[in-house]
Amino acid sequence: MTRATTVTHLILSLFLCFALVLGGACGDDDDDDDNNDDATPADDDTGDDDDNDTGDDDNDDDDDNDDNDDNDDSADDDTPYEGTHLLPGLDEEGYDADLEAKADLYDRSHLIFNCSGQGLNADLTVSLANEDNRELIEDFIQTTDSWDFETFSGGLTPLDVITEHHKVAGLYGGVGIAADAYRYGVLRDQGYSQEDVDRAREFLDRDIEGVFRAVEITGVPGVVVRGFCNQEVGNWCAVHETTPLFDEFGNPLPEEKNNGTWREDNSADNRYATWKWEDSCSRDMILGWATAFGAVWEVIRDDETFDEDVKDKLQQYAKEIGYSLMVERTGGPGSFGQAFDLEIFDADDRTTYHGYINENAFDRVYLAWLPIKDGLYALMSLGIVGALAYTAEDPVLDEYLYDHLIGERHLDTIAQNHQLGVNLWWITNYSATNMAMQGALLAQRYVQNTVVRDKMRYTIKRHLYETQQGLLNRQPEEYNYALYDFVYATAISGATSYHTMLEEPDFPAVERGVEALKEFPDPPFWDFEVINCDEDEIASHRCTLNNGDEVTVLGYVGRNGTLMCEEPIPQEVRPPSNYRWRSCPYQPNGGGSGAGMLPGVDFRWAYWYGRWVQ
Repeated sequence: MTRATTVTHLILSLFLCFALVLGGACGDDDDDDDNNDDATPADDDTGDDDDNDTGDDDNDDDDDNDDNDDNDDSADDDTPYEGTHLLPGLDEEGYDADLEAKADLYDRSHLIFNCSGQGLNADLTVSLANEDNRELIEDFIQTTDSWDFETFSGGLTPLDVITEHHKVAGLYGGVGIAADAYRYGVLRDQGYSQEDVDRAREFLDRDIEGVFRAVEITGVPGVVVRGFCNQEVGNWCAVHETTPLFDEFGNPLPEEKNNGTWREDNSADNRYATWKWEDSCSRDMILGWATAFGAVWEVIRDDETFDEDVKDKLQQYAKEIGYSLMVERTGGPGSFGQAFDLEIFDADDRTTYHGYINENAFDRVYLAWLPIKDGLYALMSLGIVGALAYTAEDPVLDEYLYDHLIGERHLDTIAQNHQLGVNLWWITNYSATNMAMQGALLAQRYVQNTVVRDKMRYTIKRHLYETQQGLLNRQPEEYNYALYDFVYATAISGATSYHTMLEEPDFPAVERGVEALKEFPDPPFWDFEVINCDEDEIASHRCTLNNGDEVTVLGYVGRNGTLMCEEPIPQEVRPPSNYRWRSCPYQPNGGGSGAGMLPGVDFRWAYWYGRWVQ
């Protein structure tokens, strides 16, 4: 993102904030770290104690989930909804066998091929010139239900038919791990064959090794990678230039911190000598890692088949990352010597390039003097720290979350009241939208406080999902994003990691999400270009999509000059993306050469999240 873009968005955000009543609804409107990787004012006073109000900012009342007392405590919410999982399972009414069959195609494609080189989610290239290999992959995925590609192919392994393995990146790798964790939990708990359960367990074990690698390779407690790659399977990785963390005088390199520098293994015993790692873990990347920690811990915490040393190590690393976020540091842009916490720290002793998630920061600049705060960052911080604290089960981290971030700084109220900048219609940064929804998912699921969860429910419903009338009237309700539909439906139901649904979910939202998943192309998901609107249609501002729907073309008015339509593009004709939940839903044209084999981790994360939630 250019400095000019940052300034423009900041000015627009501030103008709209003050126009919509000072302090009512504002937040960061633009965040992401690169081009490829990756509304309504509410009450904000500090004194009101209306027991029917989930919009106030104290944490002492609102005991509206009955446990026969007047206290806000973790024992509230004790009247469960006796229905199915969000997406019904094998023996539940409404189970969709066809959708699970599609999920099985994506599971096999992703786990056998896309994870074959790096161990975690990665995009692949299978050269168009290698027609036999491409046909072999297609036949294996589409005409069999086998997990044994080598036998099917007559001796070839997945590594033999893949031209290039791209890097693991924290956001996508993290949600891929979460999908695998929930998948294992569903198969284990819902009556699947032992063979299926054991296979899912093997993949989850591989994932946990990947989490440990993402932390250990940095060599510094509390530091996690932006991404990594295996030199033994990727030609580009083997030859990619690396930079030492420090020069001979102890000065960090490169001199100016950037958005990702590749490093050699920095682990204490050089255990990852054949791997390289990318530093400068950003906001969206740490969201992915936090999602992985939370989901894995949910599933294995009480599973006696996992070794205690594995559980202890997972908790220790979650604690170390959480402790790193607690440290107050000086030197941030605009900080004027003031120290701030909630910065993502790196192995070179500097804050990462997009490592600012403190509620006083807007993009990469501290504006602590403003009467408004950054609701997006507050929401993300609650989710990230909430997932890490849930995993670590550490009293110090719990105190930091519940007493300091919530009790003293009221991040929950800031998240609820200051979310304006997430939705800016045609210049919306859909990566920021994804970060807001992912942060809300984590906060809703892992923060053990009824009042906070009620505020997260309000935030998801009123600011992040439902279409509102007015100046900025585009919201995820119409995006055709299954993950967002399921997060909203779950928030309405009250389901968390601590208890099952309290009331029925929003079934129309669930149905929208299911339809969005059904419209995904069957794997293998090649990244062929999709052109819905030709130049004449763009010039006339009317376009007939490839499925026959008509849309209004707005022109190249989106963020970074993106071609936009007024109506969202249906999933069945939407351009390909390696993660649709952060791509523009109004963009009619786009894609690649067709050589890219996309992992479908977006499908898998939404589907298995829906199957796990109950």
